Amino acid sequence: MMAWLQGLEPRERRLLVLGTVALLVMFFYLVAWEPLAKGVEAQRHQHQQQTALLHWMEQSTAEAKRLRAATGRPARLARGQSLLAAVDRTARSNQLGDALKRVQPDGDNQARVWLEGASFDRILRWLDALEQQQGVHVVNSVFEAGEEPGRVDARLVLASGGE
Repeated sequence: MMAWLQGLEPRERRLLVLGTVALLVMFFYLVAWEPLAKGVEAQRHQHQQQTALLHWMEQSTAEAKRLRAATGRPARLARGQSLLAAVDRTARSNQLGDALKRVQPDGDNQARVWLEGASFDRILRWLDALEQQQGVHVVNSVFEAGEEPGRVDARLVLASGGE
């Protein structure tokens, strides 16, 4: 190989060396630099999204606290209405009827609720309405992301505010 390289004209050798260097630079750019730069940009974009979500959550928390303080008296279930009936009725009125898979009692004033493929936003609105209007609060919750964006499977333990 060295004998072949020495047999070339000086101009051809320079051209060959410059071409090899250019090829190595291009290879480095395509294999290392470009994927690294794309990864950094993706992380930067994700960070911006997470920061915006955090800001929204902080604003929503402040608004929820303000609204909770403005209601005055605590809400309660209507006299004679069971927690299970209230959960079932309000879930259906909040368009969660198809997602509601099971509601079962858990002690005197608690209920376990299973939802599948439900809209996360609707669940949050439903739980807020349950708390504000019926005095039912979440004791425990487990959410698992569904196959579609914005859809979740949820297991909840709800308790009445003290009838």
